[in-house]
Amino acid sequence: MNFPEFFYRYRAECLLSGILILAAFLNLWNIWNQGISNTYYAAAVKTMLVNPAAGFFNSFDPAGFITVDKPPVGLWVQAAFAVVLGFSGWVLVLPQALAGIGSVALLYIIVSRPFGKPAGLVAAFALALTPIFVAIARNGTMDTQLIFVLLLAVWAVLKATRERSPVWLLISVILVGIGFNIKMIQAFIVVPAILAVYFLGTTDFSWKKRFLHVGLAVIVLLTVSLSWAVAVDSVPASERPYIGGSGDNTVLGLIVDYNGLHRLGIDDTSGGPGGSANGQAGSGPGSGVMPGTGASGSSFAGPGGNEDLSGTPPGSLSDSQGEGPGGMTPPGLGSGQGYSGSQQQGASGISGGVPDSMGGGGGMNSGGTPSIFRVFREGLAGDISWLLLFALMGVFAWVRRPATLTLQGLQDAGSTGEKGLTLIAMLLWLIPGLLYFSFTSGFWHDYYIATLAPPIAGLVGIGAIGLYQKYVSGGLAGWLLPGAVLITGLVQVLFLTYNADFAGPLIPIILVGTLAGAGLLAWLQLKKTDGLVRHRMHIVAIALGILFIAPLVWSCTPIMTGNGGTIPTAGPQGSGGGMGAVGSGITGGMPGGSALTGAEEARAAGMDSARGFARNQTSDSNGITGGPQGIQGVQGGSQGMGPGMDGADTGTSKLAEFLISHSTNETWILAVPSAQDGANLIITTGKPVMCLGGFTGSDQTLSITTLQEYIHEDKVRYFETGGMGGGQGGSGNSEIFSWVSAHCTAVPASEWGGSTAGAANQTGTNAGNAEAGSGTLYDCLGAA
Repeated sequence: MNFPEFFYRYRAECLLSGILILAAFLNLWNIWNQGISNTYYAAAVKTMLVNPAAGFFNSFDPAGFITVDKPPVGLWVQAAFAVVLGFSGWVLVLPQALAGIGSVALLYIIVSRPFGKPAGLVAAFALALTPIFVAIARNGTMDTQLIFVLLLAVWAVLKATRERSPVWLLISVILVGIGFNIKMIQAFIVVPAILAVYFLGTTDFSWKKRFLHVGLAVIVLLTVSLSWAVAVDSVPASERPYIGGSGDNTVLGLIVDYNGLHRLGIDDTSGGPGGSANGQAGSGPGSGVMPGTGASGSSFAGPGGNEDLSGTPPGSLSDSQGEGPGGMTPPGLGSGQGYSGSQQQGASGISGGVPDSMGGGGGMNSGGTPSIFRVFREGLAGDISWLLLFALMGVFAWVRRPATLTLQGLQDAGSTGEKGLTLIAMLLWLIPGLLYFSFTSGFWHDYYIATLAPPIAGLVGIGAIGLYQKYVSGGLAGWLLPGAVLITGLVQVLFLTYNADFAGPLIPIILVGTLAGAGLLAWLQLKKTDGLVRHRMHIVAIALGILFIAPLVWSCTPIMTGNGGTIPTAGPQGSGGGMGAVGSGITGGMPGGSALTGAEEARAAGMDSARGFARNQTSDSNGITGGPQGIQGVQGGSQGMGPGMDGADTGTSKLAEFLISHSTNETWILAVPSAQDGANLIITTGKPVMCLGGFTGSDQTLSITTLQEYIHEDKVRYFETGGMGGGQGGSGNSEIFSWVSAHCTAVPASEWGGSTAGAANQTGTNAGNAEAGSGTLYDCLGAA
């Protein structure tokens, strides 16, 4: 069999292979050069490697002071990869990249079974080229893992309807429960689809049996979803970390408030981040030991635990970091980049980046005021909406109006067949999500909308085949395809005008191509006997192909910009700070964009360790700056530290050196206002850092009395004020840092790498100075 014959026989499989290769390129290329993309989550992964017991609680630091504000399963997966391949930026991204590739393949399987291989191929291609989907696959956030699990859940419930098997229904909701323990309530976006599909797809069961199966599925879903939360909340507060972001030191509070009501724009009742912490003065972060262990043998130091974490933990400075099996160095070692090597330095010395925190622009709450048009406005349109109208119009090619709005009427209309159920699954996944992102007034990050990428892509594939069939059949419905091409193309031109400087020639290309394609399709519909009719399939393919040009270009932007920031974004706006990682000399990358300028802008955006980015940074001739905590790439490539600190032979920051050399047996080497201020130090050293305010700096974890006890018991000695939280340590713990500044001794900036602004802070004349690196280091030895 020669190649043409092989390709013709297995053309669908060959095309799918090509799409998967494309997805692999978009998801994987150059990730070894973009550094650690999310230091907040990366610090938690490093903690899991240093102290697995603390990792069970998803503790941010190895001593178990406070947790991150998400459940642990996605980070456990990253930690497992790091155990095998070594801790580095590209290893932490690899699970998401592979999950993205797997999601493309899985969507093909789901769509192609009922609608045919061409529909599956178009759906897979559409998902692979969804820009925000590519962006999250190249980032340390866990959303691609969630999407993969949710697609598995949809596949399982469709299998349950085919086999009339309640077991597969339970498997489906178990998968959703696992997804809940990746990103919490975000996973429940598919629950309406799963329950409706099973109920409609098993009409040969009695009503009673179906209600019983669905009720059991709900119980199993809640059991699996809340399993980790119940396990953690059942541990006395004194024997576990404080639950970051919860407001009441419970995982249930985190679920209901910060990751629930807060996202819906509903005022919280438990205080939320920065609310009343019921764990102060004894019931906040634990002062005991790991449950089930004695004080002397605890592997979980926690606040008050006796485990000696002051030594060098695995993977810290004295170990070879980032090595794979057998000591092999991952790709990108010594690329000439600093620790977060893909960051670009702004005029004020602040590396660009917008972390996963504050609201309003920069990858958060985009699209303007709530309305059905929000997803078509600048900020969200380029992320996911390129083919949304085509997907929605394609639904009309398959929908048959039931004679009666009864179950029998739905059966007669084909809604309970395999095609109808797959279509319903996609619609009931998409519509609730669209309504949420269109009308919510709560807090959300733009990249959350990536959870809608699979149903949109699935409907694009399903709709393309349905529209083509109607087009061939003729009649009034035959005009749906030219109309869908014309409307979708014109809307894409509108989206391109949002970034006209970047789009450049794309605007006339898409405009002319759309008009020509739609016009030719209309001509063929009118002139059935025209000689071009025999080429109809190729003309339709070209017309549809034009609609994929802009998504393809936007999907390449995460590669060009590095996508190494805390908030993954796609499109040219990412180089303005949303991604936090402009391609500044990255191999295979593309220089461009500008970092944030002005320290106030940096703090307002909540940058990863605003106090640390400017400290001791230098810039080489390629514009590459040293990473956080002053870990600097060395010009010349082979001498520099690779992405994500791959290598241990370069100098650490003066702060890290100072703390390590001056610490004795303290549990925490430093206390800082927020997790953003301490993440890089944990990643760099593997040692515990007390992040008093959690992610946003607003968690109230300790009372002054408990703090004095910690200082008296030599659990913590050094405090650094300033940074992301503000001059006195942030609103959540301002009283604590005021006490520190009044009772402790300021360490001269020259000894630990502080800035001159920091020195001004030491005299009390510049409190609240917003310049990055302007924090003040205090020594509280003997202060309590």
